Amino acid sequence: MLDPDELYFSSERYYLLIVELGDEIEAEDIAEREGNYIDACEHGLKAWTCLLELIKMLEAESIYDIENNGVTIYELPYWATCFADELSNASIRDKSYLQKKLDFCQHYVEMHEDFSDKELPNLGNVRSTLAETYYQLEEKEKADSLYEKWLKDEPDWGWGWIAWSDCYWLRRHIGLEQELEKAEQILRKGLSVKKVSDKEHIEERLNRLLEEKNKLDNKTNG
Repeated sequence: MLDPDELYFSSERYYLLIVELGDEIEAEDIAEREGNYIDACEHGLKAWTCLLELIKMLEAESIYDIENNGVTIYELPYWATCFADELSNASIRDKSYLQKKLDFCQHYVEMHEDFSDKELPNLGNVRSTLAETYYQLEEKEKADSLYEKWLKDEPDWGWGWIAWSDCYWLRRHIGLEQELEKAEQILRKGLSVKKVSDKEHIEERLNRLLEEKNKLDNKTNG
């Protein structure tokens, strides 16, 4: 990777990209706080374009490289999580943002394919948004295969088990059919992993799920 300080002072294009990136992220933040997710996403997409060009100019390989070398003043992994969330909110209002969400999350996840959630904070959030998007697009097998791969490589990723399970029962707001038995199986499998992280959160989610099953059983039998 090239020295970002050298480029900052030697390349006008690089300097302008840094300025443009900051302007777009700040405008995105304002729009998000105002609840205008469409505008927030449009600024976020421009920021993402800037970041991809910066990666190319610096001969870097990923956002991790940009973050690790202090190229910007922004916490880029955190930004990526927020942007993925904005795309999710925008896609509820405008279905065309589903594809934009898929493209961003897929690119970001593939860019950091060799990283774990522990190594790159918030990578797990973008992974989960990617898988959820495949569920929305009725590509459940693709989403399941992603979680199977991620959790095979990182079985102690507690929130991964939770997010996978959530797709089968808590995501009714995106039009998914509930499959409570499948959701329960996933959570119990996560709990069976030795030293799984956030075990208490998995147990809490399982308890909520069992309460939901109880209510449904009572309605059916009542």
